[in-house]
Amino acid sequence: MSSVKEIQSVHNACRLFEAIARMQPVGVSDLARDIGIDKSAAHRLAITLHSARWLERTEDGRWSISPAILPTFRESAATTLVTGTRPLLEAARDQSGEMSMLVVPDGDRLMIVDSAESRQTLRASVTVGTEMPARTSSALRAIAAHLPAEAVEPWRRIDPSLTDSALAAVRARGWAQNDGEGFDGTRAVGAALRRSDGLPVAALVLCAPASRFQPELMQQHGELVARLAESWQAGR
Repeated sequence: MSSVKEIQSVHNACRLFEAIARMQPVGVSDLARDIGIDKSAAHRLAITLHSARWLERTEDGRWSISPAILPTFRESAATTLVTGTRPLLEAARDQSGEMSMLVVPDGDRLMIVDSAESRQTLRASVTVGTEMPARTSSALRAIAAHLPAEAVEPWRRIDPSLTDSALAAVRARGWAQNDGEGFDGTRAVGAALRRSDGLPVAALVLCAPASRFQPELMQQHGELVARLAESWQAGR
């Protein structure tokens, strides 16, 4: 255990920020009660975070996370995620011979944040940092299968195939597929990367030309991405 003494006010500020993110918009009394500090201390912390542009205050005096800080958190989280999952992408590529990619949800979009290119002459290819079409994608199906029901509804407006029975099948199997539905001439499988509470943060996807990625390989490649996703979750 470290002998360095923590700064209690900083510790409380972190807890207050997390509580606001969870409960926003929220008043000081509820914040103080939630994290177990007095109301005046909660108010001082909120004012300090507001001065640093981390918080916004509503007209009725409640607090919420400032949109100004969100891009910084998203970029930092994406960088950490990419670093931590790079071995998975390379393992998926090396064991299958096909391109693998890391796909994350961003609002109502899916973004490709990393990839490991296939060494095949004929191969699927993507551009990191670009949006991935969500409709019928194995990435969306894998992610949506582990979202709360209320969070799935907005995605269903993009992809009506996300029925309860279809998502239950993905959960039971551990991976999702796209059998040439999104792009002519390609097939893909994907598995969700999930936090310790079970919520998905990304999808690990394998994609290849349909001429080489035959239907009989779906099971094999699907089990591969599912196994790698489980290994990432087990290590968290």
